[in-house]
Amino acid sequence: MNDFLNYIFNGANAVPTALLLFVVLYWIIVILGVVGTDFLDFDLEVDAEVDADVEIEGEGLEVSWFNNVLQFFNLGKIPFMVWLSFLALPVWFITININALLGFESFLAGLIVFLPSLFGGLFLAKILTWPFVKVFEKLDEDEKPKEIIGRTGIVTSAASDKSRGMAEINYSGTFLRMMIRCHEGQNVKKGDEVLFIRKLNTQGEYLVEPYTSID
Repeated sequence: MNDFLNYIFNGANAVPTALLLFVVLYWIIVILGVVGTDFLDFDLEVDAEVDADVEIEGEGLEVSWFNNVLQFFNLGKIPFMVWLSFLALPVWFITININALLGFESFLAGLIVFLPSLFGGLFLAKILTWPFVKVFEKLDEDEKPKEIIGRTGIVTSAASDKSRGMAEINYSGTFLRMMIRCHEGQNVKKGDEVLFIRKLNTQGEYLVEPYTSID
């Protein structure tokens, strides 16, 4: 055991071991509740407005290229520390085994092995994180505020300007039921199609009006 510990902490393996320990310690303090899962998580995507500004200065291509690289390796599609976890372990495993095979013990020799291992690890991380991309995309979609204004729905419970009713919206395959109220003097009955005009209050009531599509 001591020989193994001495080996993974020698000069050649110092960098990949430090990277792996950083990831392990991060998840330990997250599990213990010392910090939240968003600790050290940050957005690696370059904002679209920044793209536009840089493009005016003739450097838009460089920023676009950088964004494409991030997207290719799934950076920005899943939390950064989740992605780093899937990078650190393969890189550590590859590096210490190559160093053992070649008999490298010095820091410089280990660094020469670490850099190409890191490059290969990026592709392994892309493969390993792929199943999680759809999961986090779905989670992000669920957390985004639903844009109701301008959509149409079907009345499920009659409403007027004095009484509140309900209407159902098909929102990307998910059916949402919203509380509705009409303009003064208007009313809608069950089965009518309505257009959502604006939100009335913090209780989630929406002002609607009868909607007739033009064929």
